Amino acid sequence: MKIFISADLEGVNGVVAPEDVEEVGGGYQQARVFMTEEVNAVVSGAFAGGATEVIVCDSHNVSANIKVEQLDDRAQLVRGDTRANSMVHGLDESFDGLILLGYHAKFGTQNAILDHTFSPSMIRDLRVNGMSVGELGFNALFAAEKEVPLIMATGDQALEKEAKDFYQDVETVVVKYAEGRFCARCLPRIKTQDLLVEAAEKAVRQAKEKKPVAVPSSPEMEITFQQVNLADGAMRVPGIRRGDAMTVAVAAANMEELMAVRQAVFNSAAGFYNPLF
Repeated sequence: MKIFISADLEGVNGVVAPEDVEEVGGGYQQARVFMTEEVNAVVSGAFAGGATEVIVCDSHNVSANIKVEQLDDRAQLVRGDTRANSMVHGLDESFDGLILLGYHAKFGTQNAILDHTFSPSMIRDLRVNGMSVGELGFNALFAAEKEVPLIMATGDQALEKEAKDFYQDVETVVVKYAEGRFCARCLPRIKTQDLLVEAAEKAVRQAKEKKPVAVPSSPEMEITFQQVNLADGAMRVPGIRRGDAMTVAVAAANMEELMAVRQAVFNSAAGFYNPLF
């Protein structure tokens, strides 16, 4: 049984502030340790639940956060930022389940640690066929198109709600309770690891019983940016339509194509970003 783990950083226990998730931040090196501990706990639980192969995709920022020398040596690691399918690169039809570890709620969620949707400075909302999705929803739709179900998600209580709203049958672990955007009540680290092992074992044992969510046959994506000039920049991508001052839309044949278009749109918009105004 093959399991794919996409690991982000904002939803890891102990991580609460921008300084914890940026390479130049004072809390970043310690956050890498916390992240690796949680990944190892989920890997351990996955193998206990019957996994025969586990791929971990380091999916935060430049995708070189997990401490390789401390990673469970049974897991294979996707590391590095130059890749086609972003946070779920390497996920295909051969996998039996998707686990989203250390994820965060989408932008604009109250009482959610470091809430954002791919880029806090650029993206206000992202919708697929009218449904607002964060990173969890977008990546889970990509997996569902390949018949891979979302079996587990971890983060704060806002992420748990977002995950359950997306797919009620997903196994979840709340590792911290947000009390604002940059403040959380964090569980003891050992307790967190125990919960992750237990949940991962259960999720993998039941993976064959899970069904992927329905995926639109012709998905359309709408992106509302934080600034008008970002939408202006996005319009340089062929096939993009303008919805309003800050919103663009584009249709695709499937989620894999939409994944590629999303990244092209983001990169094009970023060229028009000005942090001063």
